[in-house]
Amino acid sequence: MRGKFVERLGAWDQQRRSDLDSVWDGYQQALDDGSNPFDAALEVASTVDRLGLAFAAGYSAALQTLVPDCVLPCALCVTEADGVQPSAIKTTLRATRRFSSYTLNGTKTFVTFGNLARTLIIAAHVGERTERKPELAVVRIPADRDGVSLVELPPIPFVPEVPHARVELANVFVDASERMNGDGYLEYVKPFRTVEDIHVYGSAAAYFLGLGRRTGAPGEFSAELVSLLVTLGSLREAVPLDPNTHVALHGVGQHLSRLMASDEFSSLWDAAPPEERSRWERDRKLLDVAKSARSARFQKAAARLRLC
Repeated sequence: MRGKFVERLGAWDQQRRSDLDSVWDGYQQALDDGSNPFDAALEVASTVDRLGLAFAAGYSAALQTLVPDCVLPCALCVTEADGVQPSAIKTTLRATRRFSSYTLNGTKTFVTFGNLARTLIIAAHVGERTERKPELAVVRIPADRDGVSLVELPPIPFVPEVPHARVELANVFVDASERMNGDGYLEYVKPFRTVEDIHVYGSAAAYFLGLGRRTGAPGEFSAELVSLLVTLGSLREAVPLDPNTHVALHGVGQHLSRLMASDEFSSLWDAAPPEERSRWERDRKLLDVAKSARSARFQKAAARLRLC
């Protein structure tokens, strides 16, 4: 992590962002200025006025880390009626006779950014492995492709600024070049859980750092946030499925949780605008999403490393 975002905190008054369009504009500008996706997300998250917009920057950066040339807003479409495990994926990708293209059919029940998404990265069933386990592929297609229908879902109780939708896929044409290389589950779906956590934790910490700058937080508190960001910047370059990565990321999550329970953190909100504090009370649940899955991932990794 090069730390450009810290230098840009002083421009808060000129760059304050309070909607998704300004988040994506700022993120793209940071990329154009030479930042990597992680740093770009931090730079933008430090200038927003709510956690949901910080999440939007982090989620976008996570996807661009996994699929560098995806056009934003972009959404990873995995979840189906029975869940996200390979056995739950009923969406199918079938090759045409000449294998120069595919046909995509199925339904995904939860698409982040909903009707705003311009690119969809979709996990689909392509067959069975020799050990009778499902084989998944991942394709990248534009959201306005014929046969793609995005159905807006009601807002969830927190971060309402981030819309969601269901996507229905009916005989959607997929060019052979739009199928991503490699195993869809092991190289995309499974590692994304870790990649997303790294970027969303980072964006949340950057938002708190920006809030601290505006509310006069003690230097010691800000230093702890920067230390978390430096650690996450290193984890960004680690192998996502390495148990060491999972253990270190768990440690970052624990550290962030302790900071959010501290008196210094409470003081940030005492000095924040009332409407921003109200949004935080509403949105803080976001950081607990998939908490049990993260805990299980840590326990498995710790056992492999004989830490417990």
